[in-house]
Amino acid sequence: MDEQKTVTGLKERNNAAYNLLYTFYYPTIEKFVIRNSGTAADAEDVFQETIIVLLDKVPKEDFILTSSIKTYIHAVASNLWLKRLRQAKRAAKLQLDYELHDMSLAEWEEKEAGKASGNIIQRIFERMTRHCVIFLTKTFLSGASREKLIDEMGYKNPHTFDNQKYKCLEQARKKIPADRVME
Repeated sequence: MDEQKTVTGLKERNNAAYNLLYTFYYPTIEKFVIRNSGTAADAEDVFQETIIVLLDKVPKEDFILTSSIKTYIHAVASNLWLKRLRQAKRAAKLQLDYELHDMSLAEWEEKEAGKASGNIIQRIFERMTRHCVIFLTKTFLSGASREKLIDEMGYKNPHTFDNQKYKCLEQARKKIPADRVME
């Protein structure tokens, strides 16, 4: 593709020049948008906005292309996409703030207590030995039978398994945060 001919075609608003851009550069922009939390539809929107920028900028007499067309298109498209992501993040934060303003103090405290109780197991596990974390996770969350776990973990008999279970549960009880013991 001859870049100078393409720029001339863009300045003259030649449809063939814009079709070339779509053919050669859209796939790169689509990959970029999808890799950065977007969809194919988002990529199409961003590419169309990029073409609109080109329609506006290129025909102007003071327009000077200081890089390749590919670099210019990618820079415009990535700036447009990143701007959208920033705006979406701000909108999500505004929505969250709005939700908080609609809550009473009691509702907010209840919501926060729910978050904290969800994290209590994680906080307990962070304070326990790795062996007990693995043991308790396999014992209570795997859904495997006791016999299968005894065999899988290499215990000689059910009594040894039960002793280990008791020790790990005691370790967990001792690691419960002080603020939870008071409740």
